[in-house]
Amino acid sequence: MILLTAQFLLFIIYAQAYENLALRKPAWQAHNWPDEGYDKAWGASKAVDGHYSDRSAPGNHCTISEGMPTATLRVDLGRVSSINHVNIYYRTDNAPSPGAYFDRFAGFFLYVSNYTQKERGKLCFHEIQNVNGTPLENKTINCLVHGRYVIYYNERKWNVTYPKYYSKKAFNEVCELQVFGCNDSRKYGVNCDQECSKRCQEERCYTTGDCLSCIPGYLGHQCNRPCDDQTYGLGCSLSCGNCSKGETCHHVNGTCMTGCNEGAKGQKCKIPCNPGYYGKDCVQKCNVNCGVSRRCDRFTGECEGGCQPGWRGTLCDKPPSP
Repeated sequence: MILLTAQFLLFIIYAQAYENLALRKPAWQAHNWPDEGYDKAWGASKAVDGHYSDRSAPGNHCTISEGMPTATLRVDLGRVSSINHVNIYYRTDNAPSPGAYFDRFAGFFLYVSNYTQKERGKLCFHEIQNVNGTPLENKTINCLVHGRYVIYYNERKWNVTYPKYYSKKAFNEVCELQVFGCNDSRKYGVNCDQECSKRCQEERCYTTGDCLSCIPGYLGHQCNRPCDDQTYGLGCSLSCGNCSKGETCHHVNGTCMTGCNEGAKGQKCKIPCNPGYYGKDCVQKCNVNCGVSRRCDRFTGECEGGCQPGWRGTLCDKPPSP
């Protein structure tokens, strides 16, 4: 009974897995191998065909490009997807690690982009070897990002000094590039069956359920917390106006729900009173008996220039003394 339970749990663990979004998707590489028939044997499609048990040139399961200053392999996922991680299996000629071509793998970059140009995407990984060593030919790269194109890139620039064990030229010899995540950027979870929060911007989130960004008025990884007091809007980056009694404004649109304090008007209480008006919501008129008629402090109503002859008080509303 215990054995059956353990087997069942093991099945559940392995049954829950992200989809390989790159499998048999369109792929392209720069500097194809120049020999006739290269595309059938070592073209870019070999990196996403699902076969990489034989990681040698004769096995015809790997991409192979001509040695050049740069090497690029690009996979089109077909739509903007939510990526969790990327697996790369490099050519080994079936030799134990380090394989026969680790020097060509060294120093590679991995980008994810919504465009075919890597420069417009996000750099998820750069293999940097500062001392003599061997990069792993089986590489798992965590990359929580949304994107359509996954781009493997390497370079050997003439004006850069590389470690001695780096190859002299850049090659693309990827035997399989797997991209795991959710095809629908509005879903998350290992089975991609949970919906992103409706408070996520465009209802899009990472595979963890964390939002890329929040709709106006909310904060937090899953946008489940309203803006802090006295802030509102996108990213809670805007400050509330002069709301009545110093109350905070509506966390989404900034509206003062109980009106304005002294000296301000408008739905957000950010507009100063017009000349001649003062007080809450700017509804009170300055006194005609002010030294400058109908001109006063917009907050207190205190007259500018004192009072007209004979009148007194800060509002000039007290008649002349008898």
